[in-house]
Amino acid sequence: MNYLGMQDMSHSKFRYGGWFACLLVIVSAAIPLQAQEQNRNSTKKIRVQPGELASRIGSAIDWRTDVEQALKEARETGKPVFWYVPTLKGSFMDRKVEIDRYMLAGPFSHPAIIRLLNTELIPVRAKAKGQNQQKYNLLPFEFVEPGFVLLNPDGSLKQSVDRLTTFQSRWLFQLIAGAAGQPESQFEVTPRLAKQWESAGRGNWSFDVPQLPADDPDAVEAGLLRGMQAFRNNQPGKATRIFAETSQLQSDHPLAWKAAAEAEGIGPFVRGFEVVRDLPGRAYQAGRDSAGSAAPAGVYDEQQLWRSGIDFLLGMQNEAGGYVDSDYDFGGTDSLPNVHVAVTALVGMALLETKQALPDYRREAVDRALLGCARFVSDPAHVNRADRDEILFAYAYSARLLARLKRAGDAAPAMESFPIEKLLQTCVNNLQNLQSKRGGWYHEYENPFVTATALCALHEAQEAGAQVDEAKIRSGVESLASDRGNLGSYPYSSGRRRAARKETERDISAAAGRMPLCEVALRLWDGSDNARLQNAIEQSFRFQENLDVALKYDDHTSRLAYGGFFFWYDMRGRSEAISYVQDDELRRQMEQRQREIVMALPEIDGCFVDSHEIGRCYGTAMALLCLARRSAGN
Repeated sequence: MNYLGMQDMSHSKFRYGGWFACLLVIVSAAIPLQAQEQNRNSTKKIRVQPGELASRIGSAIDWRTDVEQALKEARETGKPVFWYVPTLKGSFMDRKVEIDRYMLAGPFSHPAIIRLLNTELIPVRAKAKGQNQQKYNLLPFEFVEPGFVLLNPDGSLKQSVDRLTTFQSRWLFQLIAGAAGQPESQFEVTPRLAKQWESAGRGNWSFDVPQLPADDPDAVEAGLLRGMQAFRNNQPGKATRIFAETSQLQSDHPLAWKAAAEAEGIGPFVRGFEVVRDLPGRAYQAGRDSAGSAAPAGVYDEQQLWRSGIDFLLGMQNEAGGYVDSDYDFGGTDSLPNVHVAVTALVGMALLETKQALPDYRREAVDRALLGCARFVSDPAHVNRADRDEILFAYAYSARLLARLKRAGDAAPAMESFPIEKLLQTCVNNLQNLQSKRGGWYHEYENPFVTATALCALHEAQEAGAQVDEAKIRSGVESLASDRGNLGSYPYSSGRRRAARKETERDISAAAGRMPLCEVALRLWDGSDNARLQNAIEQSFRFQENLDVALKYDDHTSRLAYGGFFFWYDMRGRSEAISYVQDDELRRQMEQRQREIVMALPEIDGCFVDSHEIGRCYGTAMALLCLARRSAGN
């Protein structure tokens, strides 16, 4: 089929969009039906307001609120100033409050860090603004919150650390202590629970935690550990109950406040940003030898990244088989069930790739998780059909997961009794029914990259034996091709068609991230050729800095419309496009270049993230899919 041959078109309307976030209790895999009825295709965002105990997170630290006053105190005492910067003037970050809570309920609730800040430094918690913002280079794009600066008593800058998206308390303690000239070896755990923490540090959550009386000094920490254990053993419902009970044991204990936050789904542990696993030796140099919580270069090889990623993903699955850590609610709270289905499908695709990357690694656990993913994405109860913002991604990624499971055959033994064929066809039908009258698909509005997502999913489903509607494919290809400019760029929003206009360098730079995905979608349906595909990939590499600037931002960062939530989406589209390049040598060169980019991006624990709101399960799954090597398409 050749559906090209129509006039190239450009866009007539530019609309910002994105996947922003809402916090739900971690155990909910979908919004209750009543809430869906109240928010039918609504953009209303219902975000958690902390309860009395959870609202106290981080308050055990004796925070000052004025930098100048803190510096005056520093000159009198000789102590350095630790300035925690939750946000800054002019920031594009959307999730300021939520990210701040992760810090307060994470590292700033750890007894060792509380003691270090209160006794050896002068802690300040304040927004960066005014002269100090310029003086310490706390500027948008230059400093990505959350982070901190350490100031000498004379006001000179000693260290600046930003881009903190993964928390491990021992690492952050050593980073702060080292910068403050304090002994890094003083990080201590409660002796009574040392063996349990040591086991958790190895990734082994099979241990007994003592049941201690409510008034025992270690009772809250024991309860917190027990809740973490339940969560990592795929029992988030049980974990929530334990966290809630623990928060009531000693209402003035900092870890009780943390437990309350975790119970309410706003703590960093249940959201996947706080890890307790031990890090490789050089990873503890993060912040000194790398930006923020990014791992220093060379800490992980590719197999180690697969192991770290799979271990993390296996520990984040809920009882129903889903991954619900994402709070990306740009389309409103009612869109979250569909986001969760989409993320679960992507995680399932990454887990399936383990069969090729590490064939024998935790095989039984991976098979169980795959079956859970398949069941979760196939259950209509987990989809909010009333939502029109993110439902396409739920159907598109679910179709791709089911298609891959069908083709995997013996490689997915847990699927033997699962009706994949029937469920795949249902998913395809649902996806096709979302097509607009003009031929494109939409999330929030009709646009080329979403149409490309649908066309790629339908092609993979057809290859797995599903029946697709040729007329809908033809209409979709025509819609996508009409958005392509004469130099190969695609607008952010399809909008009304208008006569093609001459593209500029700015059009290419703005579209470079999405160009490979759009071009490969046309290529799959004979609407493009190898030269156009190669050009799209080359332009995407050329403007990689547009993606890099937006990394770890929970919003659009410029008029080019790049945002953190597009980073792995665009990177994965590029990886898929590369696999269809015909020239073997050129394809290998592109694969190597892409691999080098991905290998430079792991966090301190060997996982990945692009924005807080989509979450680390999404980021890790997408990164692993970028590393996966397949003859055509991944």
